[in-house]
Amino acid sequence: MNSKHKKNKGFTLVEVIMTGAILAFGIVSIYEALFISVDTHGYYVHYLSTQDWMSEKIWEVQSKLINSGVIDEEQTSGQIVRNHKTYDWHMVVSSMDETQGLYQVRVTLSWREGKKIVKTTRETYVMPPQLKIYNEEGSV
Repeated sequence: MNSKHKKNKGFTLVEVIMTGAILAFGIVSIYEALFISVDTHGYYVHYLSTQDWMSEKIWEVQSKLINSGVIDEEQTSGQIVRNHKTYDWHMVVSSMDETQGLYQVRVTLSWREGKKIVKTTRETYVMPPQLKIYNEEGSV
């Protein structure tokens, strides 16, 4: 056999380096997607665990309104701990229409997710149950 007709059956160094670079890029992309999904999952776990607490605060305001008929405009804040996580909360109750007894309630929760601060807000309107709402024609 002549050495001129002999075929190389191996890989060149450039081919090996390019293959390694492509594989490394693929692995980095997969890990990045994994970390993003873990962060998103952590956010929604905390978000969902706080929604019942926020509803409870709103129901407390509604209960005060039902029992007394009037709510003092107020701003309150504090901290709560749920599932070993500390949340800062702030609630604002403001009168929208004193004659009708309509109040706006805004509850904001914030917490740290890594280096960033995440906030979620719920806003609703409450009014006494005996209040009737009339349309433009004067009927209920």
